[in-house]
Amino acid sequence: MKIRISDQSLRVRLSGQEALMLEKGNALSASLTFSAIDQFIFELRTWNLTIGEVHLEKNKIIASIPATAAASLAHERGYCFTCEQLSDSEPALQLDIEIDLEKTTNS
Repeated sequence: MKIRISDQSLRVRLSGQEALMLEKGNALSASLTFSAIDQFIFELRTWNLTIGEVHLEKNKIIASIPATAAASLAHERGYCFTCEQLSDSEPALQLDIEIDLEKTTNS
């Protein structure tokens, strides 16, 4: 899983294998360990709602996408899940989840 964070944008690229795991309901995570007590975690999971959402917990960003989007990621070449999350004080947060086509083999 590759994660890119920039101004009000969160972009996640998955391998084909990770997309299949997500489709099966498994949460995917990546972490950065700074020390024995400091760690940052990103988690991607599915849910039964039709929208995407990103929220922050202590040292953790959790992104949730529709289960139907996970199925499309796993089986539709070139599919990208995109949503915007409105904010009271900032521009909307853009969330993009896609397959890393460079790592996908042609079958």
